Amino acid sequence: MRFLLVFIVVFTLLVHSEAWWWGKRGNNRGCPSRTGAAPYYFGTTNLSCLSKQKGKRGAPWRGTWSYTHRFIYYRGKYLDLLGNSRVAISSRRFGGHRCSGGREGSPAGYSEVSLACIEGCARNYRCTFGRYRLLWNNCHHFANKISQVLCRMGNSCPRWCQRKTCNYAYYSGQ
Repeated sequence: MRFLLVFIVVFTLLVHSEAWWWGKRGNNRGCPSRTGAAPYYFGTTNLSCLSKQKGKRGAPWRGTWSYTHRFIYYRGKYLDLLGNSRVAISSRRFGGHRCSGGREGSPAGYSEVSLACIEGCARNYRCTFGRYRLLWNNCHHFANKISQVLCRMGNSCPRWCQRKTCNYAYYSGQ
């Protein structure tokens, strides 16, 4: 039992220590600033704090096993994959009124992709990549997939983001 507890603590510390493990900032050089492109940011929210609210827990990339909630901020909107497999799209950070966290200080990259395209990706994420799974399809995976779309050259929108049949997002704080 003691070995299991030590293993869990060490594993958690290694996974959460992105700074030396694989670089907390990831590869930001993949999406340089260009004319007409807007910056986008990765960010985090304290997961313990989010988990306390009953019933509400739910290119450049970041680690996927960190004990934080990760989101993407782009063109004035926060995109959060929640534990109920839905995406919150809002002008305010999910849980930001009560939980610590925020955007990273420097942009992860720059994008010319329209906000409408990114919102389509958010709506269609569950239909394309499946339901939320704590270890294998969580908010970190979502943020990395949206980063891949944002990092595209030009303003083309992937076909999976343009579907009209899927809508697993809700809008708040408009």
